[in-house]
Amino acid sequence: MAEAAECKGNQVTATDVNGDGRVDIEHVGRGGRRYCTKADMNFDGKVDVERFYDGDGEHVVQERHDFDFDGRLDQLAFYEDGQLVRKELDTNFDNTIDTWLWCSNGWVVRSERDRVRDGKVDVWEVYAQGLITEARYDDNNDGRVEKWDSFRGGKLVLTQYDDNGDGEPDRSHDMPLQSMGPADDVLRCERGQP
Repeated sequence: MAEAAECKGNQVTATDVNGDGRVDIEHVGRGGRRYCTKADMNFDGKVDVERFYDGDGEHVVQERHDFDFDGRLDQLAFYEDGQLVRKELDTNFDNTIDTWLWCSNGWVVRSERDRVRDGKVDVWEVYAQGLITEARYDDNNDGRVEKWDSFRGGKLVLTQYDDNGDGEPDRSHDMPLQSMGPADDVLRCERGQP
């Protein structure tokens, strides 16, 4: 994962939340305003969450999370005007971003994923109110879509394939109602959630 700005400044307010003699929360200031906050959520002495603020020192512009408590970032969250607009995730904790989520009004609206972890996106998904509506796949890793899935109410209803490599579906497979499983979970964009 790329190195980001450090949470350092010339004014520090430290708090020991659990009374063990170690700092658990640090508010860091620069130029008379809050620049960032660091927190050790599981009291192991390592920073698990960093929050960076806009020039006003109040509105969050970026959050960084270490969900598996190994000292490395697993999620970056980006905010505009106080609203979460994008997340970058390391879903397998290998220190490489492999999933990107775009958010609007608290919902995931689209995502991109690198399933084979080669640095190239190979899945593109579109969502409505947090439910997946379509997915496109580059299954052979040539940079072109070979498979399309269509969803209704979060359930897969149609799969199309490009068999001749021209970028257009050549065959389709409807999903019979009796074979449809439950709908995928609704994806929300919330602060501090993967």
